[in-house]
Amino acid sequence: MSQEAVIDAQEASEMHEAMDYAQHQATWGNFVTMVKWGIYELTMLVLALYCFIQAGQPVLGFVLLLAGLLSMPAYALFRPKR
Repeated sequence: MSQEAVIDAQEASEMHEAMDYAQHQATWGNFVTMVKWGIYELTMLVLALYCFIQAGQPVLGFVLLLAGLLSMPAYALFRPKR
């Protein structure tokens, strides 16, 4: 093993303390939020396509599609500020 790859306990603890946990948690929170919104948007899209194609309800399909598209910008505008 080369000398560069060997990390002693003190250096490992210094690297651990230097991590920015607040930024890490904010990034993780944003990632989880985007996954939730992605699942919601895909669900609305599937329901809208079902209404358009199978159920013969184009008006309901359009409403669901519009609701899915406008819900994320509406949430971004009216959500509680952190």
